[in-house]
Amino acid sequence: MVTLYYSPTTKEISTWQDRLERMAIQHEVILQQELLQPQLQDGDEFVQGTAAIDNYLEKLEVFVKSWYEDRCDKYEF
Repeated sequence: MVTLYYSPTTKEISTWQDRLERMAIQHEVILQQELLQPQLQDGDEFVQGTAAIDNYLEKLEVFVKSWYEDRCDKYEF
C-alpha cells in the first residue's frame, strides 16, 4: 500500500491522489501538521520531497501500465 504523508502547504496532494486512484493502487493519504516535506512510503520504498514523489509515481504508472499490457486474456490462443 502506498502511503502519502503531507503538510497543509502541500499543493500537489490532490494531483498525487488522483494519479493513484487512476492506477487503482491501494493508498492512504495522511495529513501531518509538522511535516516539512511530503513523503511517500510503498512497502520498503521511501521517498521524500515533491520531485522525488513525482518521479516515483511516474515509474509506478509505467509499471502498472506494463502490468496490464502483459495480461493473458488479451491474447487469443
